[in-house]
Amino acid sequence: MFTGDYIYQSIDWWHGIIPLPSPENPDEPYEHMGLLNSNILNLGLTIGLNDYWNISLSQLLVERCMEWEAKDEDGNFHTSVHHRTECSSSDFDNSKGGYLGDTRFNFKYLLANQGKGPGNRIFIGGGLVIPSNNVLKESPYLTDEDGHYPEHRHFALSDGSYKIFTDFQFFKKRMKMPVFWGTTVSVEYPLEASDYGFYPSKVYDLSVMALSGPVNIKTNFLEISSIGLSYSIKHTTEAKWNNIISPNSKSTTYIPGLSILFGSKIGTFGINFQRPYMDNLATNDAGVEQDSEIWQFSLSYRKLLDKHIDKLYWK
Repeated sequence: MFTGDYIYQSIDWWHGIIPLPSPENPDEPYEHMGLLNSNILNLGLTIGLNDYWNISLSQLLVERCMEWEAKDEDGNFHTSVHHRTECSSSDFDNSKGGYLGDTRFNFKYLLANQGKGPGNRIFIGGGLVIPSNNVLKESPYLTDEDGHYPEHRHFALSDGSYKIFTDFQFFKKRMKMPVFWGTTVSVEYPLEASDYGFYPSKVYDLSVMALSGPVNIKTNFLEISSIGLSYSIKHTTEAKWNNIISPNSKSTTYIPGLSILFGSKIGTFGINFQRPYMDNLATNDAGVEQDSEIWQFSLSYRKLLDKHIDKLYWK
């Protein structure tokens, strides 16, 4: 099966004055604000190894761009060592730019499957995340001898660390609404720090979803096959730069979503709208007021290739 997902994420963010080197004499005595927009393409291929095992390979291609919007009373943009209008595709003092994100290998085992009829579908899986080279080369929280921040960037496409992950999926098909519902639990664990001393968060994720089943709305080309609701809770532990806790890294994100699935002769399409809410902006950055508004839209495509590769199939 070939899979393709395009995701657009927009974060409208704001934070107050950063009180360093001292609350009485901050480097930048004005509020910071802007947009952080991401265009993400996730391409994948899944191959069945036998009736119970499959392997998936997926690759992220990303461009993440900051739009700096902090202005003075005359409409002129403030300069900042922390933020500026820029994109992750370009290099910076502490960042390697590019478009390539992490690569993911995922093995999945089918524990139970009722075929096309009502019943349970249960999977367990796990795999490896291989980082790209588009990373931060130095902590953005370092100050010089006088306690001032040098110019730096806060975002990159990869955290530079190899990780393992595991997940458990349970789905149930029924004869009444919701026709299909299920839950997924996953854990992602970093194996080591990056080459530049960053040790990323452990990630714990719980997701639930429900699909309506056929809604009998169709054209000559597309048919709405289902409307769905989802809700995810993602928790990240504290990350560290050279064994020093990274601010705002510990968080819990709540992600409600609405999806519409379309069937067609050339494959299955999906549209998804999400509105994530993060708690770390209010709890983690000592003494600095913060706020954000996050929206996410994705368009997915799935196509069964109906191919058989004898040399890969386990008898």
